Amino acid sequence: MIQIKIALTVGHSLLKNGCYTSADGKIYGGCNEYTYCKRLSKELTQALRKNGHTVTRIICPEKTFISSTQERSYKLNIINSDNYDLVIEVHLNAATPSAEGTEVLYKSNNGKKFATQVQKQLSTIFKDRGIKQRSDLYILNGTKPPAILIETFFCTNKKDYKKGKGLANRKKLAKLIAKGIEQAH
Repeated sequence: MIQIKIALTVGHSLLKNGCYTSADGKIYGGCNEYTYCKRLSKELTQALRKNGHTVTRIICPEKTFISSTQERSYKLNIINSDNYDLVIEVHLNAATPSAEGTEVLYKSNNGKKFATQVQKQLSTIFKDRGIKQRSDLYILNGTKPPAILIETFFCTNKKDYKKGKGLANRKKLAKLIAKGIEQAH
C-alpha cells in the first residue's frame, strides 16, 4: 500500500453573522450541507489514516469570515504551501427534493482516476450521477496537487439523507471513499 499525503477540506463555512455559505435541505427532510460534511470529514480522516495515509483536515474558522470569498484564499494558502499528493473536498449537492444521487468532480487526468474509483464506491449506495470534469471550481483548478470534489448525496433529498444519516452511515460512507482512494493509486 502506497501512503499518500492528503488535504481533506470541508466545503463552505459558517460566517461571522452565523449564516452558512452552504445549502440547507432541512426543510425538505434532509440536512445542512456544512454541518453534515464537517462530521463526515472526521470519519473520513479516521478511515484514510487507518489505511496509512497522512491527512490534514481543513475547516474554515467558524464565525470569522464575513463572506464566502474568504474561504478560497484560506484553503488554497494551506494546501499550496505544503506538498500534498491529493486534495479531497466533501460537499453535499442541493436542488429540488426529487434530485438524488452522488457525483464526483475533477479537473485533471490524475484527479479523474480518484474520482472514478470514489464514484464507483459511493454509487453502491446512491444513484450514480457519474463523474464530471469541471474547470470552474477553485478547489479543482487552484491547487497544485490533483483534487476531487465529492458531492456525496443531495442534502435536499429525504431518501438520500436517510442513507447517510447518523454516525454508522457516515462511517460507512467514509470507508467507501477511503476504499476508492486506495483503488485509484
